Amino acid sequence: MNHDRELIHAALQWHAAHTRRMAIGAEKRQHEKALKAIGDNYDWNTRLPHSDAAARLTPARHKELAALRKLAKACAAQRGQFDEADIIDLDGAVTLLAGAD
Repeated sequence: MNHDRELIHAALQWHAAHTRRMAIGAEKRQHEKALKAIGDNYDWNTRLPHSDAAARLTPARHKELAALRKLAKACAAQRGQFDEADIIDLDGAVTLLAGAD
């Protein structure tokens, strides 16, 4: 039961970190697109609001990778419970078979 909770917690943590990173990346792309649309017509007397998305993206990637490592560790612990079984996926149906000795 404890492994299940750890696995669920790790999966939710990774999903939240991934969603945040994707949102920051989208914000960065929108800002870059706006700058590109201005092109040579940029009036240096007016300024676009500065986007700190690029600076936030690297720490967000680090947090996502840390969450992914935690998820992989939880999956390995969970997988240890199925050492005596083989998992077969046939047309989307998962079947657990007793492991061969």
